[in-house]
Amino acid sequence: MFGRVSETAQELARTLLFLAVPLYALYNYWYPGFPLLERALLALLAVSAFFVSMQPRNRLGGAFQIAHLLLGFVVFGYVILNAHELPYREGIPNSTDIMIGIAGVYLILVAVKACLGSGLATVTAIFLLYLFFGQHLPVWLGGHRGFSLERIISFLYLNDAGIMGFAMSACLKYMALFLILGKVLQQVGAMDFVMGLSRALFGTGRTGPPLMAVMSSALVGTVSGSTMGNVYISGNMTIPLMRRVGIRRELAAAIEAAASSGGQIMPPVMGFAVFLMIVLLDVAYVDVIVAALIPATLYFLVLGFAVWLRIRHMEASSEPHVAGTDQDQPSVRDALLHPGLVTFLCALGVLVYLLANRNPLQTSVMIAMAACLTASLPWRVRITPRKLYQALVDSGRELIDVAIACLALGIIAGTVLLTGLGTKLPALMIEWSTGNLPLLLICSFLACIVLGLGIPSSLAYMLVALLISHAIVQLGVELLDAHLFVFYAALAAMITPPVALAAYAAASIAKSNYWTTGWLAAALGMPKYLVPFAFIFRPQLLMRGSALEILAVSTLTFIGLAAVSLGLTGTRNPTVSAFAAKACLVVGGILLSVPPLDGTFTLAIGAALCMIGIAPLLLRMPWQVRARNGTSESDRWQ
Repeated sequence: MFGRVSETAQELARTLLFLAVPLYALYNYWYPGFPLLERALLALLAVSAFFVSMQPRNRLGGAFQIAHLLLGFVVFGYVILNAHELPYREGIPNSTDIMIGIAGVYLILVAVKACLGSGLATVTAIFLLYLFFGQHLPVWLGGHRGFSLERIISFLYLNDAGIMGFAMSACLKYMALFLILGKVLQQVGAMDFVMGLSRALFGTGRTGPPLMAVMSSALVGTVSGSTMGNVYISGNMTIPLMRRVGIRRELAAAIEAAASSGGQIMPPVMGFAVFLMIVLLDVAYVDVIVAALIPATLYFLVLGFAVWLRIRHMEASSEPHVAGTDQDQPSVRDALLHPGLVTFLCALGVLVYLLANRNPLQTSVMIAMAACLTASLPWRVRITPRKLYQALVDSGRELIDVAIACLALGIIAGTVLLTGLGTKLPALMIEWSTGNLPLLLICSFLACIVLGLGIPSSLAYMLVALLISHAIVQLGVELLDAHLFVFYAALAAMITPPVALAAYAAASIAKSNYWTTGWLAAALGMPKYLVPFAFIFRPQLLMRGSALEILAVSTLTFIGLAAVSLGLTGTRNPTVSAFAAKACLVVGGILLSVPPLDGTFTLAIGAALCMIGIAPLLLRMPWQVRARNGTSESDRWQ
């Protein structure tokens, strides 16, 4: 009896805290407070909700859970009660400040390890070790002069540049509101419309469901901004549909993973990293989404082409093709008559209009949310108190993970600021790369991918942006371009083995082999590896230049990326000549899509290699092979 009462009380407390987090974010929009105070309150709510929601394995685990919960009240409650006094004690903390600050760092490490895994906790611990013992490193490895315990704890804990820094501000001011908007759109049928329209346009034939996965992920990405959320929203429908038409499990999961990973590069939301970016750069949100529009469009166009190639000609499963029935697929007319269309267009249209007119980001999101709720009232998908309650609880559940990650990022950012690593490392990297921009870009890209294997992509972006972006800028790249480059590189880790979280999520839905899924997703998502290099050397891709220049450069880049996709799509029975042709397509496509346009000789070589690579394919078209030996198209090209 007592156990059931305890479980009921825990469930009630968990739900109330899940509800309190987004409600506080909404309240803060109307009544913002002192920066240190409001961020500490968000941290208190998030950490408390996390420890309350944990399910301990035994009594000892339950005791630690309660102890950590109480410690959270002490650590963040102390900041709330003394928020106006603590900044004045930075550098001269009292003994209580130091003890509670140490407890706060410990608590964050525990919460990060339990909530987000050992990857981010390990990276955070490494930065702390560097902060405490970095004075023993040589200068060429980033060694610093050393800091006392009082200086370290006061910088990390007592001001708004460490744990309670810009990451927590971005979480409270921007991420929370966009996450609530996304959950509201789900509740009023906008995502149902997206899936229905995608299914109506592409839902027949073997190539239909895969292309539907690409389109639906692009549309969902315009409002969700979450790779993992995109996988679960879209993948639960598209992966079973792909399986029904004979697509093997690994390929179906890889298509969904590659498509969903593009959700964070698709304007206007573009994931949580963008909100960190606009805080760091102090730029208008609309400037970021305008610059990101062509690269995101290129990604999904080339991805759709690559998917079509693999399904239509080369990678189709030998399993029988089971076509859907008319009852399974809605008509385009029915999809467009879905009331979710009104809520989707209303929210997206209002948001884009307000941002284009450079209204404040928070105000734009709130007005778009109000417009979405109002537009739903005349329809059967209207918002109800129950739906609104569910949207708030769901957003609160996800905000807890985001807030805890931002606390860890505060420790990392505080270390970078205190030690001056953000200014020393760029100089060291320029020296290591001998001032060569392509080499520096490759090193930066690899650093983003390696970090993204162990920590969330938004945090990988932020970490590398703090450390490396200025080195790229010092070699002549625009600041926004450098940050977008790092952003793309960090997101590439979502489909790059050995971790590839998006591929892992899709594989869990498809019940497929994780490693095969990951490598297929990386091959399909190839544009994410090349597009950032392309827009560094071709700023026209970021909407700089005349309309004719932008169109010409975008077309040339698309042709190059499409050639690489064609080259990466193999045949079942490869020969030496076929391998050579594929290699020519890959190398030629890279030379067409990445180097500067003034490298005429390089572009000519790229065009020639592409022509050499595609010639054997044109001479041996599938229908000619089928007519000659009677084999089926899928048998020849798989």
